[in-house]
Amino acid sequence: MQDLQPDVLALRHQVQRIIDLRDVTPLFQPIVDLDNGLIAGYEGLTRGPSNSFLHAPLALFEAARKTGQLDALERMVLQVIVQQFVERHLPGQLFVNVTPLTLSCGSGFVAALGSLLQRCGLPASRLVLEVTESHGVQQQGMARAVAELRALGIVVAMDDLGEGFASLKRWTEIRPDFVKIDRHFIDGLSGDPLLQQFVRSIMDIARSAGCTVVAEGIEAEADLRVLQQLGVHRAQGYLIAKPLASPRTSLRPEVAALLVPVAAGAAPVRRATREITAGQLARRATTVSIHTTCDEVVQMMRQDPLLYSLPVLDDDNRPVGVLRGMNVLGRVSERYFMDLFAHRPCERMMDRQALIFDVHASLNTMSDAVSQIDERFLVDGFVVTAEGRYWGTGKISDLLRAISELQLFTARYANPLTQLPGNVPIDEHIDGLLNQHVGFVVTHWDIGAFKAFNDLYGYRSGDDLIAATADVLQDVADAEFDFVGHIGGDDFVIVFTSPDWQARLERGIDAFDRRRLAFVSDEHRAAGGYMAQSRQGDTVFHALPTINVGVVRVEPGEYATHQQIARAASEAKRIAKMQSGSGYFVERRAPEAASPQAQPRALVA
Repeated sequence: MQDLQPDVLALRHQVQRIIDLRDVTPLFQPIVDLDNGLIAGYEGLTRGPSNSFLHAPLALFEAARKTGQLDALERMVLQVIVQQFVERHLPGQLFVNVTPLTLSCGSGFVAALGSLLQRCGLPASRLVLEVTESHGVQQQGMARAVAELRALGIVVAMDDLGEGFASLKRWTEIRPDFVKIDRHFIDGLSGDPLLQQFVRSIMDIARSAGCTVVAEGIEAEADLRVLQQLGVHRAQGYLIAKPLASPRTSLRPEVAALLVPVAAGAAPVRRATREITAGQLARRATTVSIHTTCDEVVQMMRQDPLLYSLPVLDDDNRPVGVLRGMNVLGRVSERYFMDLFAHRPCERMMDRQALIFDVHASLNTMSDAVSQIDERFLVDGFVVTAEGRYWGTGKISDLLRAISELQLFTARYANPLTQLPGNVPIDEHIDGLLNQHVGFVVTHWDIGAFKAFNDLYGYRSGDDLIAATADVLQDVADAEFDFVGHIGGDDFVIVFTSPDWQARLERGIDAFDRRRLAFVSDEHRAAGGYMAQSRQGDTVFHALPTINVGVVRVEPGEYATHQQIARAASEAKRIAKMQSGSGYFVERRAPEAASPQAQPRALVA
């Protein structure tokens, strides 16, 4: 210690005094679930002595790092936060920061943490350790520590995603259960398309990785709305609640009103909802090895009364069964069972008939399977696998909610023939893009000469042609950026935000012209049409059905409402229909200058 400079030595004494006296104040900031608007947990924060320049957490932890006391300080802070969290009976999970240096270098850190949780009576599954950025991290040591944490049942999160060049690399290394997006990417989100694209990308990676995304630093209602529309799972920030030493266990009414889940079809910022899969409903949860003893399982379930079931994995991380709480407690109550089997593998209490779905399983597949199981086992949830290996665990309640929301969306907003979003979500989607002040392209698609075809071949063939058109449009749209809707009858909309929209449009026209041939007879195909009655009752020659598209390019500030855009697209479609064969017309006039004299641009079939 004599090698330290006097100022560093004085700083070390101050930090040591704070550690010895536990002179910190823990604060708790609620983290809300954006799916249901309820508090899902709290982030535990800390402040140093109020009369010291070390009051600010950044100053305190930097001083500890500089003086070689970071490990000791973090351990003390973690103890204080956990104890206060339990004493205040706060609901949900507790999120606490820890640096990789403490994880990888702190001797006995994981063992000490396990003892702390046992003393405080906090189930390991309720503690989420947020791994923060750090320098000089020993990756091998951190990976070992993370594995030890998971073995205890502790959940792992990655903090401040996007801050520092190594963020994504760290994601692949520790495979967190939660990912927290740094506030830099949240503040001003509603007005910045680039930030929105960043969050979209993170959500896509998170779905593939089976982890939950938490947005930090929310201060504006508009940003919150966009996060809800993007499907972000959880959020925290001053808009919701500030960190307090004695936080509320329920949200203020005005905040709860802000967190009402966005209705299905409400102003999405991307294409309409894609098919929900088992992987999207699954989250990382506590599991046990097939070698875990019966006694260890009993202790885990006694410590956590909400641990209704435990997936059992083999040495290759493949699920081989499930341990149900009611079955475990039943076996324990049997005479001599624990005397004989306490230290034997838990498979003696395991049910090998676990409900297991592949990560890509659809809602319909899952719904059918759930309807056939004993209702007593619904509380177990389901296990999700990828290539046979454990991916995550899902709740039946989440599955039923997803099915209910899909049914509600279909009943209220989707076209019954094609199941594509109808007029309400189309309008809301366009309004959402207008509010974001981004450029996009609206295309109004209409099947030409459809009435004559429908009258000649019958309504069933007409429905089949409409359904085939819907398939064509969904095939050419980019599922990541574009929105496909069904206005009704033989009218459709694609809202393009993909940059190659024109090439996609032309491919769609070509694909329709090929697909339509399957719906007419060889004779009519060879003749290029058929004789049928006109709207006036006269028998005239009608060409085969065509596809005609009106195109409106929307620049920021050019249109105020979806009604204006709809009128412009309808007029462009009318002009496109004046051409022979399939084609499209691009409206190039300003909204206030639109007139029928514009020349069409068409592709002739």
